[in-house]
Amino acid sequence: MELEFDFSENTTLWQAAVIVVMVLVLVGLGAIGSRVTPLTADGAPKIMSWSDWRLLQAEKAYYAEVEVLQADANQLALMLESRPSPVAAQMLAERITRHTRDGDPSLAPAREALLTAALNVRDWAAGILDRDTAMRSLETAFELLNP
Repeated sequence: MELEFDFSENTTLWQAAVIVVMVLVLVGLGAIGSRVTPLTADGAPKIMSWSDWRLLQAEKAYYAEVEVLQADANQLALMLESRPSPVAAQMLAERITRHTRDGDPSLAPAREALLTAALNVRDWAAGILDRDTAMRSLETAFELLNP
């Protein structure tokens, strides 16, 4: 395959500019690649297979879900430390219900414990449940989210 460009007097300047841009792109890709390339146990670069890529994506999704669940648990802890507000507790419980609806199967016990804690905090804010029971259920959720 042959590419031919005819720009008369600016041909060498244009070609030099294209070469400089191509070199910059290649250096940039190399810099990005060196940061994200996985290494073997002896420190040599490892070519990622499809299963490696899927594992990396699953780990990323797992840690993102854990982060959301931990943020929800922290919100519950803040709610337990403040004055009981049934409306705020109900809204938080609904949000946590949406967050715990589905996700990584290995986090199912943690999601279930967090949902129980959310419902207990809601009931505590409404005056139906004592604070200690709500606190214990939240501690259980924290233990499952922070192994």
